[in-house]
Amino acid sequence: MRKTVAIVFAGGRAEELSVLTQRRPKSAIVYGGAYRMIDFALTNLANTEGITNVGILTQYRPSSLIDHVGIGLPWDFVGTRRGVRILPPYTGPQGAQFYRGTADALYQNIDYFDLYQPDDVLIVSADHAYHTSYEPLLRFHMERAADATLAFTPVAHNPSRFGIGELTADGRMVSYAEKPEHPRSNLASMTVYVFKREVLVEELKRHAESQEKPRSFHIYDEILPRMMERRHVFGWVYHGDWEYARTLDAYFEAHQGLLGENPRWDQNVAKVRTNSMEGRAATPPPAKVGPGGSVMDSIITGGCNIAGAVERSVLSPGVVVEPGAVVRDSVLWDNVVVRSGAIVDRVICDKRCVIASGAHVGLGELFPSNEELPGSLSCGATVLGMDVHVPAGAKIGRNCIIYPRAAAADLSAPVASGTTVHIDEF
Repeated sequence: MRKTVAIVFAGGRAEELSVLTQRRPKSAIVYGGAYRMIDFALTNLANTEGITNVGILTQYRPSSLIDHVGIGLPWDFVGTRRGVRILPPYTGPQGAQFYRGTADALYQNIDYFDLYQPDDVLIVSADHAYHTSYEPLLRFHMERAADATLAFTPVAHNPSRFGIGELTADGRMVSYAEKPEHPRSNLASMTVYVFKREVLVEELKRHAESQEKPRSFHIYDEILPRMMERRHVFGWVYHGDWEYARTLDAYFEAHQGLLGENPRWDQNVAKVRTNSMEGRAATPPPAKVGPGGSVMDSIITGGCNIAGAVERSVLSPGVVVEPGAVVRDSVLWDNVVVRSGAIVDRVICDKRCVIASGAHVGLGELFPSNEELPGSLSCGATVLGMDVHVPAGAKIGRNCIIYPRAAAADLSAPVASGTTVHIDEF
């Protein structure tokens, strides 16, 4: 097998996810109760024989991501010849420059490629959930003597949401279009690339020296089109479960898809690795369901204490549901507390929120869509940012967004469906 180093794109915020990415990159959001989105990329890399060194490109509020990745121990990227390295923007001889796009981020880290002198560079995005080894992709790339190979997966609905590739029978790329109005195929880009190192470095330098304007500094619309004209560019097709939760609606529906008799994606099969010790002296204790508690068709992680009713929901470590409380069709992150008599119905709740006794979050009809993000939030879910305190007896409608650290005084009046409650940041 040729020598390969991996790069993980982990720095984006994703405006469509609103308060969930206000203080963290999308790669650090919670998924499936116990995981962060980046866990899937790192697990897939750990499953791939020969990948020993991983660079993580990040710049948007990266502290929680850095804490989670740590030294890479949960993914076995630790050793004298193995490792994970965070690659933030830096000050150099030419001054400081934030990453302006994916191509620019790679260009600023050419030294990382030179350090290891790999034959190929495997680039993966950290905001998709799927289970695989990249060995078949790397083998496909090698067998075709490709300069670049992109990974695609068939999508059944609305392919215009994605970058779409068109391939010949032997896998050669004929065309690529980012979010086309009229897609020419249903093959969606997984934002997974393999490049010959020499080719990638040459193309990045040519791109950096180009005087063309306007510039996006992204691989998909400035590097790939030129490569397809003069290089051997192929597409490899992945057939398996794949989730891309770009919007709040998609994030909510992806979690609903984890439940039921026939879940779209089985976490037990995937065996995703994560840092369960992050911020803790010990792993969370087993979940507890008390004498008056009930759980139906839900994912309950370690450290949860259930004395009320939980239905069709996904609960992260440390969630408390007190007697008489109801949690229904919801996604609750770490250490959320639902007090006695409260109702949480179709809610996405960030860390450490407290819903006081008798409060009702998720009240009324599913519509209207959120007034600020109608294209992202229309499924009827209400989203609470981290550290929100909902007061006793409060009423919050559907498709609402509540900004982090909203206090009881901010939510004392009923919050109508479709509205957003902003909190000033200092």
